[in-house]
Amino acid sequence: MAEAIDLDASVFETCTAHPEVKDLMAGAGFSEIVKPGMLQTMGKFMTIRKGCSVRGVNLDELVRTFQAHGLAVKGYEEAQKAAEPEAPAPAAGPEPAAEAPEAAAPKGPKTAAEREEELADFVSRLSRGEDLESVRADFVRDFAQVSAEEIAHAEQKLIEGGVPVPEVQKLCDVHSALFHGRTEEECTLSNLTPNTLPQDHPVSILKLENTGLEQVLDALDRALAAGNADSMKQQLNALRDLRKHYAKKEELLMPPLYEAGFTGPSDVMWGVDDEIVHELSDISRSWNAETAAELTPRLEKLVSRIREMIYKEEQILFPLCQENFDKDTWYEVYRDLPDFGWAFIESAPKWLDGEVWAKLEAKKGEATSSEDGYVTLPTGKLTVSQLSLILKLLPVDLTFVDAEDHTQFFTNEGKVFARPLSCLGREVWSCHPPRVQPIVRSLIADFKAGTRDRMEVWMPKEGVPTRVQYLAVRAEDGSYQGTLEIVQQFDVVLEKLEGLAQGGAKPSMPPAQA
Repeated sequence: MAEAIDLDASVFETCTAHPEVKDLMAGAGFSEIVKPGMLQTMGKFMTIRKGCSVRGVNLDELVRTFQAHGLAVKGYEEAQKAAEPEAPAPAAGPEPAAEAPEAAAPKGPKTAAEREEELADFVSRLSRGEDLESVRADFVRDFAQVSAEEIAHAEQKLIEGGVPVPEVQKLCDVHSALFHGRTEEECTLSNLTPNTLPQDHPVSILKLENTGLEQVLDALDRALAAGNADSMKQQLNALRDLRKHYAKKEELLMPPLYEAGFTGPSDVMWGVDDEIVHELSDISRSWNAETAAELTPRLEKLVSRIREMIYKEEQILFPLCQENFDKDTWYEVYRDLPDFGWAFIESAPKWLDGEVWAKLEAKKGEATSSEDGYVTLPTGKLTVSQLSLILKLLPVDLTFVDAEDHTQFFTNEGKVFARPLSCLGREVWSCHPPRVQPIVRSLIADFKAGTRDRMEVWMPKEGVPTRVQYLAVRAEDGSYQGTLEIVQQFDVVLEKLEGLAQGGAKPSMPPAQA
């Protein structure tokens, strides 16, 4: 006889033991249960009993549905009996009527500060190790819905209160699980058909990438269930584009949020992105027929983290951006999206307003010459057009940060690290992940103090040897004028050197002209 359904077991466990329960719950009002990854993420935290409370589903009716389909329900009848009130004992005689207590004055709506304080306390309770279900039960009781802005402030308040950013990153998935089904975005979208956001808006494009990403994750889940190591490797390769997707939100969405005062998403989400990408790279690099069994548990955990990040983007990050970005900021984001390459989609729809804005901005930004038409340098002069063409031919990427730490200029012909035009005029710190920011600050401080003039870093960038140089730019009197970053890849150079070392043909000079 099949094991009875336990209303207090996780939904994931129940649906694994009784696959038919998934469709029955979907028909009863748990529509999100059929979404890819929901069982593997929220389903592992939520029970059927708690789910009915959160979603407003009648537990009695759901149990009757289970029973009508031949499923026994553990502990339900006992719970019903325990809930029935006992019959009152007959009164021995008349007693003086007790004085009725004064009715408590109704509480008014919470202020924004009170809501923020309570939300921060919920997140803090999770960070101290309290069980997710008990915290979520209190949260659901007190909050019908919560805005992305309030969620960002809650985690930011935790950091400002002294909790180290890495500790917040560790619990990032648990924190977001607290808010499943209660964000304003979810509450709004549940009443909108279809979504009112234009399909060519940057947020819609990023959501399209997430849809493609979910399809890869679904295929990976099927491969994991079947134990197909070759298919797992194929899907791992398909996940490489995750870097491009994360780079878009890190370089295009987080700097404007940082300027708007929301440092939490940059400090926490960027760090979690790095962990996901590094884990993906490590698993992909180590994956083969012999290591597949050993690496599978890590891969399953990674898939769950990526799905949770999709939730955080769509229910917290994107709504937060929509609340705080003006139209020009969205135009900038749209203009710079293609520079990072598309992830999990072939192309993106064109946003007419964004296209017109980008063309007008390009005309405004066309290079201008000095009064006589030339830029005069100590060793000669060039027109601005000539100088621009020459810079495009250099096999390096250049970035200049001025003495006030703002990015003022770049060439990005190699696109080793994508540079969006929106970074111009912004503080250089906002364009770097939190783990790198202290290094950049320390280096520029040394340049300004005159204690060093250069730093060089070598790294494998997608398998290609890459050199990054940081040089202090100084005037004739030695005063600090800014920092120049030079990025160059050496795959072609190494190929030529190896050819020469193996006795290959030496480069020939063109024949002399008669």
